[in-house]
Amino acid sequence: MDRMVIAGGYGICLFSADTLQDFLKREKIRKRKLLSLLQKDKELYLNTQREGIFIPLVGIDHYNYAIKLEGQDEPFDDQWVQKISYEGFNLEVKDGLWISAIEQLEPFEPKEYHIKEEEFYTTPGYFGSVEHYHSPWERWYKSETPDGICTIYTDIKYNVPAGKYLLSIKGYTRKEHQKFPTPNCGFFFSFTEVDSFEGFRNPRESDEYDFNLGSIK
Repeated sequence: MDRMVIAGGYGICLFSADTLQDFLKREKIRKRKLLSLLQKDKELYLNTQREGIFIPLVGIDHYNYAIKLEGQDEPFDDQWVQKISYEGFNLEVKDGLWISAIEQLEPFEPKEYHIKEEEFYTTPGYFGSVEHYHSPWERWYKSETPDGICTIYTDIKYNVPAGKYLLSIKGYTRKEHQKFPTPNCGFFFSFTEVDSFEGFRNPRESDEYDFNLGSIK
């Protein structure tokens, strides 16, 4: 089964928890609602791109997205069609790579990304209690849908060595549409290690980048 992450209402993002936490400390930022902060402060957001703090893929539909990492997952096969290919995004990894629903940064809680053991807990929901699961490698919850109870992944982690990287992103859509929660769109990520960052690319430049795979013909 493909690893997957739900986009939620905002999109998905890639980051290393220690890289992000160290940046916030250096900038003396105590506010944990990071998404709101970066939407309001453009220069601070652009600094995150220069320094490779995190990469947001925004403006995408509320789907489950299949996630694949070069060297750790099998590439997308002939059941999929490639729609986009972008490269050159800065990302610094210190303690592994998280790929998450970007709304998980609202607020960003560093301790949630450094737990050592599995955790289960429940919260109230529209159809009764909602079961949640956190571990050092993934976070999910179980949700009631018209197709029954589905496991919704909000965060997954990959063991990527520490270093500075240029990230390449390819996007795919499935040839034959499947019912939720099976992903019909997916991203394939690959990394090129570099000694330092020279310039940067801004994934929020809508005239240059379109990550909304479901709307691309």
